[in-house]
Amino acid sequence: MLAWYYLILASSVLNGLATLVEKRALKTHYATAFSAALTPLVALVSLLFIPLANFDMSSWQLLLIIAWSALNAYTYLLAARVFRHGELSASSAAFGSLPTLVVVVLAFVFLSEQLSAVQYVGIIGMIVATYMLFFRGAGRKSGHYFESGRYRYLVLFAVFVSGTASVLNKYVITGVNPYAFLIVSSVSMSVFFTIFISLRYKGIGEMVQTFRSYKLPISLGAIFTAGYRLTFYLALILVPVSLAQPLGNTFYVIITVAIGGLVFGEEDLARKLVLSAFLVFFAYLLVL
Repeated sequence: MLAWYYLILASSVLNGLATLVEKRALKTHYATAFSAALTPLVALVSLLFIPLANFDMSSWQLLLIIAWSALNAYTYLLAARVFRHGELSASSAAFGSLPTLVVVVLAFVFLSEQLSAVQYVGIIGMIVATYMLFFRGAGRKSGHYFESGRYRYLVLFAVFVSGTASVLNKYVITGVNPYAFLIVSSVSMSVFFTIFISLRYKGIGEMVQTFRSYKLPISLGAIFTAGYRLTFYLALILVPVSLAQPLGNTFYVIITVAIGGLVFGEEDLARKLVLSAFLVFFAYLLVL
């Protein structure tokens, strides 16, 4: 098997590509409809791994996977809304590294995970650098990087939910086949989104219409999404979540900051790249 940090790097690259596709599509479409159309296709892609899956799990493990899927689906929806109404680099910085503190604390309390002093220094450095990316500097819209200040609070709420889901992910996947985890969780998320859009919007008809309008981005997004989830799960089996999540999210921030500047022409790029260089250094401390 590949070294865990190569798996995390691959996961971050695929996650960055998925975010790029999503950000482009969300310029002209609603986040909920896009997410609801995407998740069934992710579930279909995950079924390709059935030959590698072992579904030998207890009822309790299955229930936890479904609970994790609900949390992840909700976080995914919140993230899509923020990406639609904010700059990619600032949004990805927030979702990429701010959950780190939540993960480290919860993993220490509930999973008894402990890292070295150098690694904790690296995590603190990541949090500070991400704070500078997220909260400092003048954005082009009303003095910040989001169309409305309320999206900052939405980000912070999503960060807590995301951090909680990451710790639950590690707890469950330790005793479950990662391919089975991918399949069950992807199908569960698809069901949750279908129920949600049926209750709040126009249901399956809107999902089908969205897919017809955005066949290519949704198809690419589904492949990238299934890929980054699986590679992260494979890495998570090998290392603590308090190490895997900060490193993976830091790689993700660096990739999306570059994408945001080069593809979408977002402002303040030089400063963001300098802060990204600091993130690279702190990521190196984690690998050490």
